[in-house]
Amino acid sequence: MADYQVRLINSATSLDCTITVPGDRYILEIAIESGIRLPSGCGQGECSACVAKLLSGEVDQNEQKFLRPSELAAGYAVTCVAYPLSDCTLQTHQEQVLYPSSLYVSPPKAQPD
Repeated sequence: MADYQVRLINSATSLDCTITVPGDRYILEIAIESGIRLPSGCGQGECSACVAKLLSGEVDQNEQKFLRPSELAAGYAVTCVAYPLSDCTLQTHQEQVLYPSSLYVSPPKAQPD
Protein backbone atom coordinates (compact mmCIF):
# COMPACT_ATOMS: atom_id res chain seq x y z
CA MET A 1 0.00 0.00 0.00
CA ALA A 2 1.32 3.45 -0.94
CA ASP A 3 1.98 6.26 1.52
CA TYR A 4 0.71 9.77 0.79
CA GLN A 5 1.65 13.23 2.00
CA VAL A 6 -1.41 14.87 3.54
CA ARG A 7 -1.13 18.57 4.31
CA LEU A 8 -3.50 19.84 7.01
CA ILE A 9 -4.06 23.59 7.06
CA ASN A 10 -6.19 26.10 8.93
CA SER A 11 -5.13 29.72 9.26
CA ALA A 12 -7.52 30.39 12.17
CA THR A 13 -5.71 27.80 14.31
CA SER A 14 -2.23 28.39 12.83
CA LEU A 15 -2.21 24.82 11.59
CA ASP A 16 0.03 23.96 8.65
CA CYS A 17 1.63 20.55 8.78
CA THR A 18 2.15 17.57 6.55
CA ILE A 19 1.76 13.97 7.69
CA THR A 20 2.47 10.71 5.93
CA VAL A 21 -0.68 8.62 5.70
CA PRO A 22 -0.69 5.05 4.39
CA GLY A 23 -3.43 4.48 1.83
CA ASP A 24 -5.09 1.95 4.12
CA ARG A 25 -5.31 4.24 7.19
CA TYR A 26 -7.73 7.04 7.99
CA ILE A 27 -6.42 10.61 7.79
CA LEU A 28 -7.80 11.59 11.20
CA GLU A 29 -6.33 8.48 12.83
CA ILE A 30 -2.80 9.30 11.62
CA ALA A 31 -3.18 12.98 12.53
CA ILE A 32 -4.09 12.06 16.11
CA GLU A 33 -1.22 9.54 16.30
CA SER A 34 1.07 12.34 15.10
CA GLY A 35 -0.03 14.59 17.97
CA ILE A 36 -2.22 16.89 15.89
CA ARG A 37 -5.40 17.94 17.65
CA LEU A 38 -8.28 18.02 15.21
CA PRO A 39 -12.00 18.10 15.86
CA SER A 40 -13.57 14.68 16.03
CA GLY A 41 -16.80 13.14 17.16
CA CYS A 42 -18.23 9.75 16.38
CA GLY A 43 -15.22 8.30 14.53
CA GLN A 44 -17.57 6.41 12.22
CA GLY A 45 -18.41 8.95 9.51
CA GLU A 46 -21.85 9.67 10.95
CA CYS A 47 -21.43 13.26 12.19
CA SER A 48 -19.88 16.52 11.02
CA ALA A 49 -17.29 17.15 13.74
CA CYS A 50 -14.23 16.21 11.65
CA VAL A 51 -15.33 17.69 8.33
CA ALA A 52 -12.54 19.18 6.22
CA LYS A 53 -12.45 20.73 2.75
CA LEU A 54 -10.35 18.90 0.20
CA LEU A 55 -8.34 21.59 -1.58
CA SER A 56 -6.24 19.25 -3.72
CA GLY A 57 -5.82 15.53 -4.25
CA GLU A 58 -8.25 12.68 -3.79
CA VAL A 59 -9.65 10.68 -0.88
CA ASP A 60 -11.81 7.58 -0.58
CA GLN A 61 -14.58 8.19 1.92
CA ASN A 62 -17.06 5.57 0.79
CA GLU A 63 -17.63 4.62 4.44
CA GLN A 64 -19.03 8.04 5.38
CA LYS A 65 -22.76 8.23 6.02
CA PHE A 66 -23.21 11.92 6.76
CA LEU A 67 -22.40 14.23 3.87
CA ARG A 68 -24.93 14.88 1.13
CA PRO A 69 -23.96 14.39 -2.53
CA SER A 70 -23.80 18.19 -3.02
CA GLU A 71 -21.40 18.52 -0.06
CA LEU A 72 -19.21 15.73 -1.43
CA ALA A 73 -19.22 17.43 -4.83
CA ALA A 74 -18.16 20.69 -3.14
CA GLY A 75 -15.07 18.89 -1.81
CA TYR A 76 -15.98 18.22 1.81
CA ALA A 77 -14.59 15.12 3.49
CA VAL A 78 -15.24 13.32 6.75
CA THR A 79 -11.64 12.73 7.86
CA CYS A 80 -12.41 9.99 10.38
CA VAL A 81 -13.25 7.62 7.50
CA ALA A 82 -11.23 9.17 4.65
CA TYR A 83 -8.33 7.28 3.09
CA PRO A 84 -5.92 9.25 0.90
CA LEU A 85 -5.75 8.17 -2.74
CA SER A 86 -3.02 10.71 -3.58
CA ASP A 87 -1.02 13.45 -1.92
CA CYS A 88 -3.61 15.97 -0.78
CA THR A 89 -4.29 19.19 1.10
CA LEU A 90 -7.20 19.52 3.52
CA GLN A 91 -8.51 22.66 5.18
CA THR A 92 -9.52 21.46 8.63
CA HIS A 93 -12.14 22.70 11.11
CA GLN A 94 -14.87 23.13 8.48
CA GLU A 95 -17.92 22.00 10.45
CA GLN A 96 -19.00 25.54 11.31
CA VAL A 97 -18.45 26.66 7.72
CA LEU A 98 -20.62 23.86 6.37
CA TYR A 99 -23.15 23.86 9.22
CA PRO A 100 -23.20 27.24 11.02
CA SER A 101 -25.83 26.04 13.51
CA SER A 102 -24.21 22.68 14.31
CA LEU A 103 -24.77 21.22 17.77
CA TYR A 104 -21.03 20.57 18.03
CA VAL A 105 -19.99 24.18 17.53
CA SER A 106 -20.16 26.71 20.34
CA PRO A 107 -21.93 29.93 19.38
CA PRO A 108 -19.77 33.06 19.36
CA LYS A 109 -19.66 34.90 22.67
CA ALA A 110 -21.61 38.14 22.81
CA GLN A 111 -19.48 41.25 22.78
CA PRO A 112 -20.05 43.69 25.67
CA ASP A 113 -21.75 46.95 24.70
